[in-house]
Amino acid sequence: ITSTENLIIDLRYNGGGSDMSFEKLLPIIYTNPIRTIGVEFLSTPLNNRRMVELMNYPDLSEEDKKWAKDALEILNQHIGEFVNLDSTTVTITTYDTIYLYPKNIGIIINEGNASTTEQFLLAAKQSKKVKLFGTTTFGALDISNMHFVNSPCNDLKLGYGLSRSMRIPDMTIDDKGIQPDYYIDKTIPTYKWIDFVYRTLNEE
Repeated sequence: ITSTENLIIDLRYNGGGSDMSFEKLLPIIYTNPIRTIGVEFLSTPLNNRRMVELMNYPDLSEEDKKWAKDALEILNQHIGEFVNLDSTTVTITTYDTIYLYPKNIGIIINEGNASTTEQFLLAAKQSKKVKLFGTTTFGALDISNMHFVNSPCNDLKLGYGLSRSMRIPDMTIDDKGIQPDYYIDKTIPTYKWIDFVYRTLNEE
């Protein structure tokens, strides 16, 4: 990847997952410090159980388990409040190396992108190498950290978000989405989107 001039990342219908899924990509597309706005967790006895679940998760690193333990202690001291578990509102990520290649990066997006995928796009857009191609994303990021609980009868499962972004209300994504730099209209069939991006990157 670091020896090719142009890179195309096709994210169509990628609905999200874990922020860890894109950590390895950021150094490759990086050109300048990446600013990430944090979140606040709503502290309730039910919500805080998630931290207990994380502490008991066998595949979680000891470092992450310690984070969950410390977070639980803070949350339990602020029941009924929104709590910022970090020491700052903004996290700034920097890397030691800015790769010469790829020189141009095209990320293909559409209405199927949400959640963690949109978080990646907010980070990627800060690179001077990156342009977004396609259509506006779904818009489901401001309320995040999904949690699932069973109903008392165990016949139903409720999924809901535990946190809200501190971008609210100045820069909201929910129900709006993230717009592309290059809109790909309906005259271009979906199977030709990659060709369109390829030609555009080679013209730059």
